[in-house]
Amino acid sequence: MYKIFLTILLFLFSPAISRAEYPLRDTEKGEHLRYIIHYGIIKGGKASLKIKMENIDGKDLYHATLTGKTVGLFNSLYKVKDTYESFIDPKSLLPEKAIRDIREGNYERYNEVVFDRQKNEVNSTRSGIHKVPVGTQDILSAFYFARVNYFNPDLKVGEVVKIQTFFSDKLFLLQFRFMGYENIDSKIGEVRCYKFIPIVETGRAFKDKDDMTIWISADANRIPVRVQFDLFIGSLRCDLLNFSDFSYDSLIDED
Repeated sequence: MYKIFLTILLFLFSPAISRAEYPLRDTEKGEHLRYIIHYGIIKGGKASLKIKMENIDGKDLYHATLTGKTVGLFNSLYKVKDTYESFIDPKSLLPEKAIRDIREGNYERYNEVVFDRQKNEVNSTRSGIHKVPVGTQDILSAFYFARVNYFNPDLKVGEVVKIQTFFSDKLFLLQFRFMGYENIDSKIGEVRCYKFIPIVETGRAFKDKDDMTIWISADANRIPVRVQFDLFIGSLRCDLLNFSDFSYDSLIDED
């Protein structure tokens, strides 16, 4: 179940139209978004999305981290703590390295993927070398790429956007449709948002291809405010709890 919770945040991506630097107001202090996940009235999980400029092996890179964990009843039934990391070139906004650290019940999986832009290859510690198209993103870096290049007033209602990513040791094409604007009454106040519907696979969890909806703030911040989707078992919702560009005190506990 919680794989679906974390996947909520990983579907907030789209392709690029132009190159630009990521709009962090303070690249030294970074940005931190915090989310709460509910199944009906039950609090099911927390998520934290961070990005900060770091010097790694003499090179300045954006270090993005997405962490999700179960809480309360869900944690008792099936404990999860997943972490995704991406190291992104600040000029091209293409990832140089991605890390996936999964702990779900008794299942654990760790993998690192290194991107070779000269050869258009990725090297996975679990599955070796794969050829990939030019400009391939990892699942997390694509979100920041989209915030810079795609979430803007030029979007046309009904427009379907696509982006090629390398995720879980294979190519994965993200697709979603822009549905217009909507005001969302959120925990940070009323926010005018872009409304998107990802194109998802039906059968295992979703009844229809349009059963997932994402709202992105239609302002300079361009942050995910809410994600909601309808499953066979009911409705799940992920809400922005708060955000900052100065604090790295996470809501995600270490244990």
